[in-house]
Amino acid sequence: MVQMLDSYFKHGTVTDVTLKFVPQVRFPAVTICNLNNFEDNLLTVEEKHYLSYILYGVQEDLDVIAGVPVNNKVTNGTTPNGTTATPQTEPPHTHGSFTVDSITREKGFSLKDMHMCTWMGKTCTELDFTHSFGTYGNCYTFNADPVDPINQTIAGSGNGLSVMIDIKSHLYTENPLLPGGTADVGMKLLVHDQSEPPKMDTQGIAVAPGSHAYIAIRQIQYENHVPPWGECEDLQLEYYDTYTLTGCQLECRSKYVVHNCTCRPIYLPGDAPYCEPVYVAKCVWPVEAAVTSGALPCDCPVPCNLMTYRTSSSYAKWPNSKADLVYTAAFGLSPGYMAENSVVFDVYYDELNYEVISQLKAMSDGELASDLGGQMGLFIGASILTLLEIFEYLGLRLWAFIQKRKKRTQKVHVSTSNTLKVNQAAKENENKNKEKSFISLRD
Repeated sequence: MVQMLDSYFKHGTVTDVTLKFVPQVRFPAVTICNLNNFEDNLLTVEEKHYLSYILYGVQEDLDVIAGVPVNNKVTNGTTPNGTTATPQTEPPHTHGSFTVDSITREKGFSLKDMHMCTWMGKTCTELDFTHSFGTYGNCYTFNADPVDPINQTIAGSGNGLSVMIDIKSHLYTENPLLPGGTADVGMKLLVHDQSEPPKMDTQGIAVAPGSHAYIAIRQIQYENHVPPWGECEDLQLEYYDTYTLTGCQLECRSKYVVHNCTCRPIYLPGDAPYCEPVYVAKCVWPVEAAVTSGALPCDCPVPCNLMTYRTSSSYAKWPNSKADLVYTAAFGLSPGYMAENSVVFDVYYDELNYEVISQLKAMSDGELASDLGGQMGLFIGASILTLLEIFEYLGLRLWAFIQKRKKRTQKVHVSTSNTLKVNQAAKENENKNKEKSFISLRD
């Protein structure tokens, strides 16, 4: 019994795994980002000068960027066919007319470069995607609505989301030596729940051009236990409706940045104004590095209910020689361009089922009572009736004791009353005798 009580108060847990088969499964949100913030041929010289700290890490001079007199603005670029575009000159602008968010939205990755998109065999467009800012600039999320998400009804490749998109690798402006920069070419893809914001720099799958990625997914639902059996806790977030671990970490990072820099980068949530490029380089990046290293801690407990998606990826070389001829002719591109710049991926459920992983008490209150009762019944023949009889016996003894005390108190009261009466009668007789003696003496 002592061992049972000790085991119960240790608050141990067991894990229950259930596989549920259903006719349709809720399809997740799919967020895609190009591994490049800006398209080089779209940025003017003045915009590059404004973004110098983000692009180069230093404030570069206009003449160094342009290679022409300062009073001209030049845009250098390359056409999809690989030829050099004619430099364009425009009147210079002041930095006051520029903002990081507007330049990123207008001069960054765009779904206008999406060659093909299908959902369960039906054509989808850029209107089916929701825009957001990430560490890689413009990101787009398919099936982002948490209220009315779509479902996949047939398992297998081709029955989910299929996309072919041009990443324009020849127009990359990424500096791999800067925080958030990368030397990679391709696209970052993240499969996540609609209530969870994407965090593309640390999560997701990298898909390279010249390959067809087949990404099979499986939904996993976690049901964690509250303390003292578990460690889960659902906090109230300021900028997100549902508590998630990613949302909590983004909010924590944003609050540290705003506290130290009085502004925030475009990819962090909040109400503070967006930081200018110089503040991003000199203040935001060091604060984010301190958060990443743990010098500035974030208290983000595990959610009590969590939905994740396990991915399994396989790749095929793309396109083959025949497909290259067909696609380049259809889109007006030069031979070999698709293999260098196009990313193709399929996201789908390979089976219509999902897992539920629940954290349960190793010993519940009922199980503890049952085990204790079994041990008592086995070794001393105790049962509920025995306990009731013991309580009845103790109750009767207590009642008898109370009645006995009550009777004793009554007897003491009667005895005291009789004594008082005898003493009073004796005093009366004594007084009478005194009166008689006084009368006799007088006579």
